[in-house]
Amino acid sequence: GMHFDFEQAKSVGFPACGVAILGTALPLIAGTGMIMSFGYPFLDGFAAGTSLAPTSVGIALRLLHEAKSLQTYFGQAIITAAFVDDILSLLLYNILFSLQSEMAVMTFLPMVAGLVFMALAAGAGATLWPRIISCTLSKVPEKKPHSKLTTHHEVLFLWMVLVLIIYAQITHLCGTHLWGCFIAGMSFAMWKEAHHIWVRQTKRLTCWMIRIFFSCTVAFAIPVNELLSLDAFLKGAAMGAGPCILTKVLCAPFMGDARFVIGWAMVGRAEFAYLIAQMAAASNMMAPPVFSIVIWALLWATVFAPFIFRWVLGRYVRRKAAETGADAKQQCDEAQGAPVGVFQHSTTGHLPELYDEELAAQQEEERVRHAQLEQENERLQALVLKMKEKQRETNAQMEAFEASACENLATHGVTVVSSTSVISV
Repeated sequence: GMHFDFEQAKSVGFPACGVAILGTALPLIAGTGMIMSFGYPFLDGFAAGTSLAPTSVGIALRLLHEAKSLQTYFGQAIITAAFVDDILSLLLYNILFSLQSEMAVMTFLPMVAGLVFMALAAGAGATLWPRIISCTLSKVPEKKPHSKLTTHHEVLFLWMVLVLIIYAQITHLCGTHLWGCFIAGMSFAMWKEAHHIWVRQTKRLTCWMIRIFFSCTVAFAIPVNELLSLDAFLKGAAMGAGPCILTKVLCAPFMGDARFVIGWAMVGRAEFAYLIAQMAAASNMMAPPVFSIVIWALLWATVFAPFIFRWVLGRYVRRKAAETGADAKQQCDEAQGAPVGVFQHSTTGHLPELYDEELAAQQEEERVRHAQLEQENERLQALVLKMKEKQRETNAQMEAFEASACENLATHGVTVVSSTSVISV
C-alpha cells in the first residue's frame, strides 16, 4: 500500500483500472473453468482462480527502472494497474472465504462495510494524513537532527505502527486484516520519507518472515506425492500456460502498441498468490491435487515471466527508439541491462525501488564525503597560502633586520657579507 502513487492514479486511472479488472477477472474465470473441467467442484475451481488473480509488480518495477521507462505512460499504467489488481484480489480473497458459510445478507454486510471503510481511509490517505503528519512533526522538537534515525523518524514510525494495528483490526472484523494493512500503507504513501523509514526498521524482520513463509507455510502444506505426479505436472503446465499466463498477457487489448508489454508485466506472481492457495488448502476449500496443480501453475509464471518481459520490453524500447530517431543501440542496452537471467539478489523482501533508495543513500553519502574532502582541501590550501604569506613576512623582517644591522656595523667600519648573498652563492 505504501507504494501506491495517487498522482499516477490520476494520470492513467481509467485505462489502468480496465487492465486491472481484466487482469483479475480473466484468470478467475479461466482458472475456475479449467479446474471444473478436470472434474473438481466449483469451490475448488473458484479457490484456484482466486489464487491466480493477484499480480506481483516487483520484477516489472526493477526492469522498467533499468529501461528508464518507469515514468512513461505505459510504465505508470503497469504500476497503477498492479496495485488496483491487488485491491481487487483482496476483495476476491474475502469473497472466497465468505463462501465457507451459508449465504445470507450478513455474509456480505461486513464486506460492504469493509469496502466503505477502505474508500474513506484511502481518501484520508490522499488528503488528511499528510496534514496530520506535518502538524505532528511540527510540534515535536528535533533532538537528533544529525542521526540516521531522527526524533521525527521515530514519531513517524510510531504513527505507522499504530495505524497499521488499528486499521488491520477494523478490517479484520469486516473479513480480512489484509485490507487494513494495505490501506494503512496507502495512508503514508504521500509522505516521502515514510517508505524509507519503514524499510530501514522492518527489512530484516520482513526478510526472515518471507523466508519462513515460503519454506514453512507454503512448502509444508504442499502434498509432495501429488506435486511430483505426472498428472499434476501436466495439468499444472496447462493451467500455467492458459489461465495463469495467457489471460494476463491479453488483459490490455486497448492500450495500443504497448499492450503486450503491459500484459507480460502483469504475469508475475509473488507471495500473495501462494498465500491464497495455501489458506484455501488449509481451509479444505481446495483438494490436495488441485493445490498441486495451482502451485505448478504459479511456478511457471514465476519462472518465465521475468525473462519474457525483459525481452518484450527491450524489443519495444528498441522500436520506439528507432521511430523517434534516437540512438537505438544505447536505448536497447539500457533496456537490456544485465544479461538475460542475471538479476540483482534481494534479501529485503520489498519492491525493487528499495535498490534505488539504497543507491540514492550511497550516492548521498558519497556526495557528502566528497563535499567534506573539498572543504578540507580548501582549508589546507588556505593554510598553505597563509604559511607562505607568513614566510614572506618573516623573510622581509629578516632582510630588514640584516639591513639595519649592516648599517649599524658599517658606521663602526666593519665589512659585512649579507646572509642572502652567502645563501645565493
